[in-house]
Amino acid sequence: MICLDTSFIIDFLKERKEAIEFMKKNTEEVFTTEVNVFEIFIGIYTKENYEREEAIAIGFFNSIHVASSNGWGVKSAKILSVLIKDGNLIEENDCFIASIMLANGCERIITRNKKHFERIKGIKVISY
Repeated sequence: MICLDTSFIIDFLKERKEAIEFMKKNTEEVFTTEVNVFEIFIGIYTKENYEREEAIAIGFFNSIHVASSNGWGVKSAKILSVLIKDGNLIEENDCFIASIMLANGCERIITRNKKHFERIKGIKVISY
């Protein structure tokens, strides 16, 4: 099992060649976490006209397994997007992603954000 990190999902949704090729070649089960859902939707909801990107992202997340925490990702993203638009700062915490991965028996993540996940014991980083 491989967890798709936010950087990979962004690249896939933007149809970057490397991400598309990985998904075509990958025969293993892939999934992501509610934290990644949250991060994707923060990026979407802070834009003025987000409906098209929102629909694409919803379609993507409906096509893969999302390790969930009762759906807090999208709800929190909408709330926090208001705070961001008001100029409030946010922190992203990759430890949440890693803990959800490990709790679900996953030790590998595909990401461009190698330096954050390489520090977490039990996580193998796959770059592309």
